Amino acid sequence: MRRWAPALAVLIGGGSALALYDVVGTVPTLVILLLQAVAARRLMHVDPQQRAVSRLDRAQELIEGHLGAETKTFEVAMAQLMDRYDQAQRRLQRNLDLRDAIFEYAPGGVVFTGVGGWVKAVNQGMRQLMPVVPNPVGKRVRSAIVHRELAATMERAVAEGQPVLAECAAGRFEILIRAAPVGDHGACIAVVVDVSPLKHAAQARSDFVANVSHELRTPITSIRGYAETLMDMPGSLDEEHVLMLGAIDRNARRLTTIFEDLLELARIEAREGELELVATPLAPLLQEVAASFEHSAQARRVDLVTVCDENIAARLHQQAFDRILGNLVANAIKFAPAKTAVRLTARDDGEQVLVEVHDSGPGIAPKYHERVFERFFRLDKGRARSQGGSGLGLSLVKHLCQATGSQVGVRSNPGHGSVFWVRFPR
Repeated sequence: MRRWAPALAVLIGGGSALALYDVVGTVPTLVILLLQAVAARRLMHVDPQQRAVSRLDRAQELIEGHLGAETKTFEVAMAQLMDRYDQAQRRLQRNLDLRDAIFEYAPGGVVFTGVGGWVKAVNQGMRQLMPVVPNPVGKRVRSAIVHRELAATMERAVAEGQPVLAECAAGRFEILIRAAPVGDHGACIAVVVDVSPLKHAAQARSDFVANVSHELRTPITSIRGYAETLMDMPGSLDEEHVLMLGAIDRNARRLTTIFEDLLELARIEAREGELELVATPLAPLLQEVAASFEHSAQARRVDLVTVCDENIAARLHQQAFDRILGNLVANAIKFAPAKTAVRLTARDDGEQVLVEVHDSGPGIAPKYHERVFERFFRLDKGRARSQGGSGLGLSLVKHLCQATGSQVGVRSNPGHGSVFWVRFPR
């Protein structure tokens, strides 16, 4: 009996290995079974009459089921299993190398913290954007990276359980920080991107537009002045000269309007953050805008109608509101047929206040609803140019809405007029 004890122990151990399948997985269980089966065969060669054939056959069937093919010997099965294990290890290593390369050479700074806010990894890009201590791993973010806004943004992301964006300065860089929690245990990853080139390009464009517009206003004003002076002397000019002077004056006025709108766009784009909003009743503002356009509406034989409850109020910037609504009303009057009405309405719309400008004009095809807010976009270029305007009015409306946290859009179809709407926060 002592002579067969090792074989019995190995065969009994096979059942224990099979019981471990749900705990350790397929590959470790197969390895244990193979080792036990090989050991059992060698031990049982001592006495060929005492072999546990059924147990070995069961192990062989289990291995063949996982490998998907018949195996002649346990040595071949072991070789195939180890080969697959080596392939899996190589794939894993390639993925780890790729992850490390992406982390290290990402176009920006990356920092990863574990549970409790301890730094686990910092890439080279972060060292180029912010002051990082020589050995940051294992330290708190505030101690490892000398930038308070970064630590505050990561702590906020963990506390809120969602990604957080922050834009700030880091020495000579203008940076954008995006922090996001990882899992539910307080780990966090933050990516820092240098947006200085974008900021400088936007500022340069804004400065260029403002400078050019300002410099061109002086000669245009001079041209308008001389044209108006000559037009005030009709007796000394023939009809053809009067027509030419009228064209000069008309186009000079149009250029003046374009320059003023370009300057306004440049001022809006140069502002930092949103405009300050104040809770304001809407009824008086709608009536003021309607009164300011009463003369131009009468000239085109268009009625202006306002519909607004006295109790409706919205959070808005009054000057921006006047410009937004004024541009929409001016457009509506320009395209409304004679003897029709332009209606200004305001009403509660859930958490927002909806202001609409209705007209009975030619309408706008749905495919152009987004494009009408682009700079210099015109549906009917000939008609729009003959009626004046800069082509920047709706673009100004869109930018002012973005600066005041509002939304603008249009509902329209050809032949059925247009409704331009703006949603303001209550």
